[in-house]
Amino acid sequence: MQILQLTTQDCRLQGTNAHLTRFCSRKRPFVALSQTQRCNARDPRTASSGSRPSVSRSALEQQVGPLRAATLGTAEAASDSIEATNVRPEALSQSDQRQRFDWHDQWYAIGYERCIWRDGSDTWQAFLDVCPHRLIPLSEGRITDNKELQCAYHGWCFESSGKCTAIPQGGNASNPRTCATVYQCAVKQGLIWVKPTELHTLRSSTHASGLAQPETSDIPILPEIEEGWIDSATFRDLPYDYATLLENLFDVGHVPFTHHASVSKRSSADVLKLDVKTQTPAGFTGRNERGPRKGQLGAQDTLFGAPCLMRHTIDAQASKGFSNITAVYATPTTPGRCRAIIRNLFKFKSPVPRFFFKVVPQWSTHVGNNTVLEDDVVFLHRQEELAVARGLGRKPVAQVYHMPGSSDNFVTAFRTWLNKYGGGGPFGPMDESWLQAAGPRLDRDALLDRFQSHTANCQVCSGTLHTIQRVRTALKYSIGSLAVSAAILAAVALSASNSSLQPAAAQQSTQGVFAAGGQLLLSLSKRVVGSGNPGAVMASAAFCVALAVSLLGVRGYLKGMENKFIHGVYPPPRNVKQPHDEAQ
Repeated sequence: MQILQLTTQDCRLQGTNAHLTRFCSRKRPFVALSQTQRCNARDPRTASSGSRPSVSRSALEQQVGPLRAATLGTAEAASDSIEATNVRPEALSQSDQRQRFDWHDQWYAIGYERCIWRDGSDTWQAFLDVCPHRLIPLSEGRITDNKELQCAYHGWCFESSGKCTAIPQGGNASNPRTCATVYQCAVKQGLIWVKPTELHTLRSSTHASGLAQPETSDIPILPEIEEGWIDSATFRDLPYDYATLLENLFDVGHVPFTHHASVSKRSSADVLKLDVKTQTPAGFTGRNERGPRKGQLGAQDTLFGAPCLMRHTIDAQASKGFSNITAVYATPTTPGRCRAIIRNLFKFKSPVPRFFFKVVPQWSTHVGNNTVLEDDVVFLHRQEELAVARGLGRKPVAQVYHMPGSSDNFVTAFRTWLNKYGGGGPFGPMDESWLQAAGPRLDRDALLDRFQSHTANCQVCSGTLHTIQRVRTALKYSIGSLAVSAAILAAVALSASNSSLQPAAAQQSTQGVFAAGGQLLLSLSKRVVGSGNPGAVMASAAFCVALAVSLLGVRGYLKGMENKFIHGVYPPPRNVKQPHDEAQ
């Protein structure tokens, strides 16, 4: 199975197809705190507080079934929305008796401190990125010939069940303390999913590895992908918190202004009336009855599937001939950092748009999506510090933000869920201690970095960047060769026209200058000069100059493309004067 261009930093060893991937960050994330089987430790943020409700499994899956765990619908929209997006609103409204939301017992798309590797049965495994011996990251190790994970420090080896199979320095490998921490891992719809609860608790003698297969029905899939909708996907590591990302996604009113000249226009701004239809521990559903672009596309339905899924759905099949779903998985990594996995789904009546999506290179859509994400990355990163100072982690959100209209209803609904059911966030409330853990604010250059936040971890973009760099290197030498050739041809032509240098002498004068290709050029020059036509040699020199200048322009263009994979641009498109801006 081909994984959705996110299984990156692959380490192919000894000519095998084995992969060793590290998804981690400098600060230890919340998911690294669950080591229940080994030491019965619990997250200190959730172990003792009775005021933080928890849901141990996806309530959406419990209430509406696994296939619809990631789908959307409302009472008003149920009859006329796309069938695949219907969810029984009465099911979403049922009260949930569970009292705590367990952040560990949820499925997350890849993005945090895990060592992801493929074992001998070609199955992806997720280990805590810590060797039990001396606490070295296992992702720095290798995959052995017999498809075991070997630590780089002392060579301890682990099979897919986490059992230690070798201690080269000697010792009891059967001691339970030598086991690596294994988490539930599955592949769905091209993404690697990890549930940060130890798989040791699911031991079964019926499974070849000694571990039971994880229950995956509660993974928040997008059913429309299975139905053949066009799927355009990308991701980015963002320098702001998971909650900040989701709050921004639910704020549909910012799009015409923040994303003016990238995906929207200021002229499309409208008075918004957002209605929250259902609100439970499983998340909430809502509806923008008028919809975006002043109602041109019809109503927009919104779903928050706790804790990480956001969906906006537009059904414009009747009026525009298409339907669209913007789905984002927000994966918490550390305080103040997250990974956004974005999937834009489309369904068209006409086959022409489907062909267009096939021919447009993936790297082009990735670059475009990065531009959109950079539209607000600077001020969202800085907003967090101001929000904490205003008491975001200590007060109701309405006392921190001034939100006089219904356009902020979804933001209020999300923050209400986060405080009521989610304990303020996966790392606790966004207060002063959270801000300290998030680290100092970054400068603009760091915020606009594309290479580390996307390209280095994207197979498509890193491959394209490597190709561009190789072509630019080849052009560099080609331009140099053409320049030298032009100079020699010009010298030969001038010498011949002055009758001061015979062809034989010309050959001698160029000894040591031409390589193998130069000898061919010299032979051609001798024939031309010998025929009494030095003007033709000068014309050849001029052609070499023109070709070198053209290639220099191509190389410059490729430099601009190269930069698109390395760094974002500032100011953003909205602040660059566009045609007709005066009227907006």
